[in-house]
Amino acid sequence: MRTSSIELPSADEIRAIIGEESPRLAVHRNYLATRPWLFAELSHVAAQAGIDAAVFEQYQAWDFDKVVDALHVFVSECSAYLAQHVDNIKAEQLYEPLKAGNTPKQSDVIFVFGSAKNMRIAKAVELYHSGVASKIMVTGAAPRWATSQGENNITEAQRMADYAITHGVPTDDVIIEDQAISIPDNVKRSIDLWEAMQWYPQRITLVTSEFNVRRAEMNIYEFTPWPVEIFTASPEPSSMLRADTWIATERGRRLILNEYAKLIIESAIDHLLATKGKI
Repeated sequence: MRTSSIELPSADEIRAIIGEESPRLAVHRNYLATRPWLFAELSHVAAQAGIDAAVFEQYQAWDFDKVVDALHVFVSECSAYLAQHVDNIKAEQLYEPLKAGNTPKQSDVIFVFGSAKNMRIAKAVELYHSGVASKIMVTGAAPRWATSQGENNITEAQRMADYAITHGVPTDDVIIEDQAISIPDNVKRSIDLWEAMQWYPQRITLVTSEFNVRRAEMNIYEFTPWPVEIFTASPEPSSMLRADTWIATERGRRLILNEYAKLIIESAIDHLLATKGKI
């Protein structure tokens, strides 16, 4: 099992994760198919480096283990190549497809993805007080790979809820989902909760890290069984994970390249579970 966010999970670990997640299935599975340009710059870099990027086009036709293995190799080789070819302009071009989103507008809920730190919930509280939405949804226990759930064993969702309440958000305006163990599970378990509440938010502002926006948006789109309009917001990235700086460190390269890999992995999972019932 992984011990760090910069590691991609193995196929077996992914199966174990899925076994612990909400069983909800994706209802829309065409997010990547309708956005082929998402991988254009990455494919261009791979071609320059002589790295096999076939997995990004052929993943739905491949065995799941083959997909995951190919992505492990791709991330490793591409990270090594970028380490030797640090180019800030290229870095920005690779970063841009992951962060692109829609500026927050009036919404039914501000949806905050789990995090071990408070930057995301601080951004959500700022949006709440500016009138973007009258509800904040906080979600997440902790990533499955984490060895603990944070300080005093408090879930990420509860810690974020406490932060929001101490910063002026009424308790009744904070909705807590504290079981999720992954980004797809954040979404699935939140929708499970909304349906139990008989509440169907149609305008949702997502709050997550800049480089994580694309995957967050994909999951909300794919799992929500009613029409939704999605907006996005992010806290200021750390100095080492900005669009022009991530390429300079192994951690930065792995995190950004992993996001591309996880888009493929999660899309493959959704397709296989919906069509075959297993991966």
